This record gives sequence, structure tokens and C-alpha cells, in this order.
Amino acid sequence: MTEALHDTALPAGAMAHAANGAALRWSPGPDELRLPSEADEPVPLNTRQFVAMVDCFNSLSQHWRGRQDLFVGADQFIHWDRDYDPCENPANPPVAPDVYVALGVANRHRRSYVVWEEGKPPDLVLEVVSPSSRRRDAVEKRTIYAKIGVPEFFLYDPEGKLQPPLAGFQLRRRQYRPLPEEALPRGAVGVRSKLFGLYLCIKAPGPEPLDGALRWYDPAAGEFLPTHHELAAQKDSAEAKVAELQAQLEKMRRG
Repeated sequence: MTEALHDTALPAGAMAHAANGAALRWSPGPDELRLPSEADEPVPLNTRQFVAMVDCFNSLSQHWRGRQDLFVGADQFIHWDRDYDPCENPANPPVAPDVYVALGVANRHRRSYVVWEEGKPPDLVLEVVSPSSRRRDAVEKRTIYAKIGVPEFFLYDPEGKLQPPLAGFQLRRRQYRPLPEEALPRGAVGVRSKLFGLYLCIKAPGPEPLDGALRWYDPAAGEFLPTHHELAAQKDSAEAKVAELQAQLEKMRRG
């Protein structure tokens, strides 16, 4: 069984290396610069899909901040066929998962993720389906991810048309096998990533109208990874307490 990946950062100034010992690629390769990085007519997202995608992306990015050898991407092309050319050979076009995680690659800005230049596919992909993308995400993309060797695939349907609405799969012998659902705190139900040790789960929405129900849970810390809204609220609360203490100290000084 693969050991879960914990939140560990490399020492300052250390040179990050891939699992095979090669230095990580810190600049884009020629195909990353040449191949398209976006579609001409991007498909619009509904708010449920967008909030789930943004919350998951931001939570993971914050959780692994400081890592040099891990990249979290969102809504970005993954080029997987060397022979693909948008003009000469349009077969096998790139896929664009809503969120993906790649371990053993440089944490840098990318135009797109080119599998043969990075030396490996992403390790985890998440698709948050919309009515227009449901079949492509659940069937077509799943087949492509298995073909290129993505170890873990997660699928979430905010509208609940797919059953179960949240499912996780692990690649075994070139086929995805379902991961079991587990009960988590606060009535959440989740699926554990064997590679990263985190649970992707459905949690009751919070008080804000646009709060999402899709969250990451860290069993080592015993808590849900905070969303950017929660981090902002924590910052505001801390700043308010500091201001209150400063006011009290100023009052005591004058008194």
C-alpha cells in the first residue's frame, strides 16, 4: 500500500528532485509553449460546479503551500498524445480536469501540462460534472485517464444525477476500481485518496448562500481543509481581535 503523503515542505534553498532522481523542470518545454493552452470557446460553468472546483483547488494549494515538488492545477489542458496537432492531426485532443495534483514535478506556472515533458501523468484528477459534461466526464475522460495511467480519479455531481454523487477510483491493472465510502465527522461521507491520505467528501453547506458541499478532510489533523472564504474569515477575526487589544491597551495607557 502506498504511504499517504503528508504536508511537508522542502528546506529553504534545497534542490527539489523527481522520484527518479532527475532535477525538476522549472521552465516550460518546447511542446508546452507550442501546444494550445485553452479552447477557443470555453464551456461556461454553473455556480455549483465552479464553487466546488475553486474550493477544492484552493484548499489543496493552501495545504501543500511551500512544496517545490508538487503541483495543483485547475481547469487546464493535459496533453497526453505526442502525435496530437490541432491542425494536422486533431485526434486525441487534450483533456482539462477541473482539479489535478501531480507529485514529483516542479511547482511553477504552466500554460498546460504536457505528460511527455513532465515525465509522468498527474497522480489525481477530479471532475466536477455539469449537465452538459456528465457523460464525457464519467465515461470518456475516465477512459483517457486510465489509458495514460492517472492513479486516482474522483467524480462529483453537484446535482446528484450520478449515483453515488461522489465516487473515487484507484487504477489497478489499467482499470479503475471503486474506492469505498466512509463516514466522517459532522455527518460527512467521503472517499479516501490512498496516495495522499486525504478524504474528498460531501459536507453540509455552511451559512453562506454560495458555500460548497465538496470538501477535503485531513484525518491526521482531524479537520476539514479550510476554503479561501474560511481563511479570509479567520484573518478578519484575528485582525479584529488585535485591533480590540490595541484599543484596550491604548485606553489603559491613557487612563
